[in-house]
Amino acid sequence: MDPNPAELFPETVTDSDLRAFHRLVLLAAHADAIEILLAALADHLGVPSLSIASPDDPPPEPDTVLRIPLHYRERWLGDLCAPISDNQPRDDLADRLQFFSSAVALHLVMSTRLADQPGSTAVDDATRELREERDRLEAILEATNDAILLVDTHDLLVMATPQFESFTGISRYEILGLSVEQLAQRIDDHAGLPRALANVLRALSGNFTESLGGEFELVEPQPRVLVWYSLPVYVRSGVLLGRIFAFRDATRERELDRMKTDFISLVSHELRTPLTSVKGFSDLILESNLDRLDPDSREYLSIISFNADRLITLINDILDITRIDTDRIELKPEPCPAADIVDQAARALNSQLVQRGHRLSVDIPPDLPLVWADRARLVQIVTNLLSNAIKYTLKPGEIVVSARAVETPDDLPERAPRAQICPCVVISVRDTGIGIAPSHSHRLFQRFYRIETESSRGIGGTGLGLAIVKSLVELQGGRVWFESEPNLGSTFSFSIPIARNAPLAPY
Repeated sequence: MDPNPAELFPETVTDSDLRAFHRLVLLAAHADAIEILLAALADHLGVPSLSIASPDDPPPEPDTVLRIPLHYRERWLGDLCAPISDNQPRDDLADRLQFFSSAVALHLVMSTRLADQPGSTAVDDATRELREERDRLEAILEATNDAILLVDTHDLLVMATPQFESFTGISRYEILGLSVEQLAQRIDDHAGLPRALANVLRALSGNFTESLGGEFELVEPQPRVLVWYSLPVYVRSGVLLGRIFAFRDATRERELDRMKTDFISLVSHELRTPLTSVKGFSDLILESNLDRLDPDSREYLSIISFNADRLITLINDILDITRIDTDRIELKPEPCPAADIVDQAARALNSQLVQRGHRLSVDIPPDLPLVWADRARLVQIVTNLLSNAIKYTLKPGEIVVSARAVETPDDLPERAPRAQICPCVVISVRDTGIGIAPSHSHRLFQRFYRIETESSRGIGGTGLGLAIVKSLVELQGGRVWFESEPNLGSTFSFSIPIARNAPLAPY
């Protein structure tokens, strides 16, 4: 019969000692200096310090120092020494030191000065090869700029790179072998580290399926922005190794992004002021001196006014993008009737509809619930979609704006994302334009992306309209999607949550 594992050790050896032994083995595999191992063991045992006496050292006073022999394969390596006091139980400490002595001896054997001694065995040669392989791997990891943590399947920290120590101020040798909860507690106790870091470690503890990422801001040891990701890792045979956490210093990138955003915002504001004056005065001259202007002057002023409008639209789009990027966009949601929103957007674009000969139809039921949204931004969303429909319908055609209420995700259109807030109102803009090829669909909502085809080559635009639509819709709890066939037209749809406990919209 196999013995009970508890019977293999003295009664004084506790479960805490077993966990500490595991940690010492990890430290022996990672730390070259024996002092790191001895400091961790002394802290666990609650003694002031530990040291190693070589076989040639004179014996210390037995009343003041407890001395435990260290052996490896009948070779006496020296003694593990601990200072003792009169009121300390000598036998209990001796039993516990004896229990840990094998881990200390293992570290001594793995050290280069012992492995290189004459007469080493095949085991020593294998140990040396493993050590060299470990040193190569550590050299590669220590050369990276990322901080890396590896947690095994028992939620114990088995690897930490020096960059983690640099980023957080927590010594990697102090946390090797600790549980995730113990590491999270140390982070909680550190005033300069974000609680979100500890919460992420706790939340992903024991999770070996999901891959996640995010961003933290550190205050100490120095202000940093850390971008992190975490995913489960497997060895080549497919066996689960644990979960890895990687942290990259993105402070400089974020600072450059902020400077770029501030510069664009400043320049855009400075450009908009003179353009507004150019637009205003050209319109004033056209309206007040229409009978006194010759045809050429009227044409030139119309061109000035038209291009000023284009530049003002471009600047407004850039300003909206920078506000979205910096979370400075202000939303004031309120109950809004979809019919009024569509009517306001259609009136703003009426001249373009007439100029191109398009026919606009509106299909909104009278009992449609109110939506919860920022009215001005909702008008902007519909205006952008209508403007696209007008521009990309090259021949006189039909544009239809429709809206309907959706109670559950199962009632959504087939192409709509299922992760949506319901109940909601779905507003769609359908055109009979040139359509969109499937090869362009995955990039359609990217900033500054414009479809370059034979049909669309002469169509102006910044490539920001759909990106702004997507951001504004999602900021208000909705989703946006589209359906299209080349040469048959496109339908752009978006959802907006229904205003709770609000009356029906007046028609």
